[in-house]
This record gives sequence, C-alpha cells and structure tokens, in this order.
Amino acid sequence: MFRQSIWMLVASLFFALVAVSIKYAVDVYSTFEFLFYRSIAGVATCLYVLKKSGGTIKTSHPMRHLVRCAIGTFCLCLSIYILKGLPIATAQALQYTSPLWFCVFLMIASVFDKEKISKSLLGAVLVGFIGIVTILRPEFGGQDAFWALMGVLTGFTGGGADFMIRDLGRHKEPKERIIFYFTLSGALVGLVATLATTGFHSHTTEGLLALAALMFCGTAGQFALTQAWTFGHPILNSIFQFSGIPFAIIFGVLFFDEHLDWMTIVGIMIVMFAGIAASVIRIRSERQGAAGKPVELKAQS
Repeated sequence: MFRQSIWMLVASLFFALVAVSIKYAVDVYSTFEFLFYRSIAGVATCLYVLKKSGGTIKTSHPMRHLVRCAIGTFCLCLSIYILKGLPIATAQALQYTSPLWFCVFLMIASVFDKEKISKSLLGAVLVGFIGIVTILRPEFGGQDAFWALMGVLTGFTGGGADFMIRDLGRHKEPKERIIFYFTLSGALVGLVATLATTGFHSHTTEGLLALAALMFCGTAGQFALTQAWTFGHPILNSIFQFSGIPFAIIFGVLFFDEHLDWMTIVGIMIVMFAGIAASVIRIRSERQGAAGKPVELKAQS
C-alpha cells in the first residue's frame, strides 16, 4: 500500500506542473481556453479507459453528477484564474484548503444527522483557518486581497466538489465515470465560454508547449491520483497530496523568481499541516465507524 501511495506524490508533482504551465502562458490564453484544453484531453482519455475496461457512461445519478460538475468546474476555473494574480505557492496553498472546507461540510452534515462532532477534527480545522487568516492578514489589501479571497473561494468550492465525489462514491459510481462527466463539463463550459467571450487565441510555439504540458500533466496527474486512492493507503495519500505545496514553492522560485514574505510562508505551513491533520483525523474516524458497522463496510467495498 505504501508503494501505491507514492502515486500521490507523482500526482501532486504533475498538478504543480499544471500550475506552472498555466502561469507560463497566462498572458496568452484566457481562463476558459485553459479550462477547455485541460478538460478535452481528460475526456478523450476517460472514453478510452471506459471502453477498454468495458465500462459505460450511463448513470443512475444524473443530478448528483450535475451538482458535482457545476461545483467542480467552477472550482477549476477559479484555480486557473487566481494564477493571474497570485504567486504559484500562495495559489496552491489556498487551493489546498479544500480538505479543511470538506471537513466543515462534513461537520455540518453531522449536525443534521445528529452525530457527534470530533473535537480533534474541529481543532485542526480551526488551526487551518488561522493559517488562512495569516495569509490574508490586514496588510493584504486592495487588489491583492481580491486575489487572495478568490483563492479562498477556490478551496471552498474544492471542498464542496470533494464532498460530492464522496457522495457519488457512496452510491457506487465508478471513478472513471465521475472523472468523465467532470472533464466533459469542463470541456463544454470552456468551449462555450471561450466562443462567447475572447474567442480562441492564435498559438505561438511557447503557447503550444505550455498547452501540451498542461494537457499531459493534467491527465497524467488525474490518473496517478486515481491509482493512489484506489490502491494506496488513505492516510498516506492524505499526507502526500499536500506535497503539491512544497513543489509549488520550489517551482515558483525556479521558474518565476517568486519570493514570499515570512508571514505568508508561516500561513502556508499552518494550512498545510492543519490540512494533513484534518484529513488523517477524518479518515481514522470514518474507519473506526466502519469497523463498528460490518454491513456498511461491505457495502462500501
């Protein structure tokens, strides 16, 4: 299981390279163009995988997919958009607050289901939000504050999308079908929105290289992520996925000469470790709950 969880490190590396590709050509293409190119490669790959495995795109849960796609596509648009105004490391850190928001949604659901809320999980989430406030400190004003708040919204919508993926998984929807509808949604929204706004821009050699890297790394990262969550250790996966933040810091320095002030670095580190703690606590809690309910455990597998 440990060896399979290494795929999460690979996925995080690829997703950090996606951010580099977008940042590199952010003045050449629009947000919706990036969305289209990133998604269309995933659609083609998912169709190939589904056909090879004998799967089908037919689903009994169209409304759940619709909600997941709406939230997830909006989140993906934001994650691309914020790279126009934020350093890669800051953008990635705010995007990686999605596990914290996921836990918030989980705790809200627990209130409605009249279940006990884990105090340790609540503590980890609160510490994570201290990290967010540290990044969004009062000195973060004007246009910088706008970009930072867009980053927080990216994490918020990412948490909502993850919550819907969890819901679809509980209804036994295969990962390939979930990814297919998500990428299809992104491709359609990207195409229509691009045609309705800026139109498709002419390509340059550098732009084409950036798009090729975006499409390859985005698709490779998605399948590495799927491999890790399917065969790897859930807790190790939750820890390794945050390696995307150090990767982003390194790439920001190497490729764009980005240097963060110490307060931002402290905030990023708080968010990173709080997110790891919240993810680990949540998974252990769900495992303990499943261990006490053998019938439900069998249904989930």
